[in-house]
Amino acid sequence: MSYQQQLASSAAIRAEIQRFESVHPNIYSIYDLLERVEEPGLQSQLREHVISIEDSFVNSQEWTLSRSVPELKVGIVGNLSSGKSALVHRYLTGTYVQEESPEGGRFKKEIVVDGQSYLLLIRDEGGPPEVQFAAWVDAVVFVFSLEDEISFQTVYNYYMRLSSYRNTAEIPMVLVGTQDAINATNPRVIDDSRARKLSNDLKRCTYYETCATYGLNVERVFQDVAQKIVALRKKQQLSIGPCKSLPNSPSHSSVPNASIPSVHLNQAANGGAFSDYSSSVPSTPSISQKELRIDTITASSTPTPVRKQSKRRSNIFTSRKGSDSDKDKKSLEGKTDNIGSGRAIPIKQGILLKRSGKSLNKEWKKKYVTLCDNGVLTYHPSLHDYMQNVHGKEIDLLRTTVKVPGKRPPRATVVNAPTASPKTNGLTKDRSNLQLSGNQEVEESYEFVIVSLTGQTWHFEASNPEERETWVQAVESQIFASLQSCESSKNKSRLGSQSDAIAIQSIRNVRGNAFCVDCDSPNPDWASLNLGALICIECSGIHRNLGTHLSRVRSLDLDDWPVELIMVMTAIGNSVANSVWEDSVQGLVKPGQDHCREEKERWIRAKYEQKLFVAGGAPP
Repeated sequence: MSYQQQLASSAAIRAEIQRFESVHPNIYSIYDLLERVEEPGLQSQLREHVISIEDSFVNSQEWTLSRSVPELKVGIVGNLSSGKSALVHRYLTGTYVQEESPEGGRFKKEIVVDGQSYLLLIRDEGGPPEVQFAAWVDAVVFVFSLEDEISFQTVYNYYMRLSSYRNTAEIPMVLVGTQDAINATNPRVIDDSRARKLSNDLKRCTYYETCATYGLNVERVFQDVAQKIVALRKKQQLSIGPCKSLPNSPSHSSVPNASIPSVHLNQAANGGAFSDYSSSVPSTPSISQKELRIDTITASSTPTPVRKQSKRRSNIFTSRKGSDSDKDKKSLEGKTDNIGSGRAIPIKQGILLKRSGKSLNKEWKKKYVTLCDNGVLTYHPSLHDYMQNVHGKEIDLLRTTVKVPGKRPPRATVVNAPTASPKTNGLTKDRSNLQLSGNQEVEESYEFVIVSLTGQTWHFEASNPEERETWVQAVESQIFASLQSCESSKNKSRLGSQSDAIAIQSIRNVRGNAFCVDCDSPNPDWASLNLGALICIECSGIHRNLGTHLSRVRSLDLDDWPVELIMVMTAIGNSVANSVWEDSVQGLVKPGQDHCREEKERWIRAKYEQKLFVAGGAPP
């Protein structure tokens, strides 16, 4: 393992420790809030639910499952109209649910392959595959709808994105075309030949057509992907040879009379929902999958009735003294201060080229760049300097923006790449000294620029377009996070409830905001920060699927509204937004509130992703 890989692993471990140790202080805070509930019956019911959640956390698989129980990690990707959520729900419950989940979900189920029981972890991804997803999966299922061209093209995009993060030769893949949305008014548009060609493009992966309505091929998809993972592991173990290293998942003997809870965590942006799927694992399984039942998981380890009348004291955490939340906070800070070097944990790091703002010869130098979740981007001359915490410079991303220079022609293939001059020791890049031969063209740069409100600029360059895209998205997300978390210097106290209501009403009073910007539904309660417009709850789900780089969704009623965001929303509004985004509709019929979700999604994607209705945009 390289030094950089060790650093990344160490950062990931510290982040997991910090996440893990933050759970119980938050649960203790809930117990404190429960003391304010005046009705005894309601307080008791809420306490029972919190205890059940706490037990589920304490007794999660990492603490209870034997190391002899192997896991299979399967990722499900596809856009919101692909039908992937219905596919997963049918497999887990045997029933059909039409509604898609924009946030995705996490599921567990037992599966048997070649007489061997495995814990199947299903990760229904709510968006495109990211670096963490690519590193986690053992196999990927790509899903598209046979009646939706956009979902079909999305599979290509997601595959290319996944391949930029990990070698796809080591990931078994399955392609699934869903038939659920096909009907007389919604015909099939992806024929079999196109689907087969796509499966060949995806390194000749297996292709299935499924129907979650009545279960066609649903079981086969998951059984096949599980068998592919097991077969690949056996092949890898044979190539390694016996007794040289531990296998990825140890061999497994049957688990006698164990009960494996299978919990789906549906991560909603403004409140979560828990659905409980549980299956019993007998000592000798007789079928490939066990029938699941929907019920309520009761706490399996509630020590005494006394605990239900007081706050939980888990023996895997340091017991707190009293109920002073400040003491809890200090205790937690003391623990995290002992982790690593005490600096913020980077959420993204790597080598980038940086051009000096004072240089006149456009000289570029390699820098080790880190982006932390406190909204600060730091760059050092080398990884060693970063580790020693010397010679570093910081950029506070609050009140900055990130830009990508105008589009350039496709990157040329460089036959004889220039080597670094001995004087620069390989750490600089001078574009003026590039020697070109034959028909060779200048290599395209993958530059992005961070610009502050004062006009200061920082020029960085990545090695490829995918890397630049991930850096730009990461920086944008931290800019948004900084804007949301900061308080105005002119108003350091939070808005009171009365002023909150006045501020929200001022947003509603902006011209055009009485109706959804996309479907004209009355009284929209959601907002897109990027667009400065109000949207209805159904369109908000579609906007979430666009990605935060296009539309960052926020609730008028459920979320906090800092002064800065209120100023943005009152300065734009739906009428101004549509004067730009729907400037050239050219007689096309805009879907109304009574139109189906699919029609609204097609309109919204054409409007914001493809920019078809912007003046001078592509013709519809």
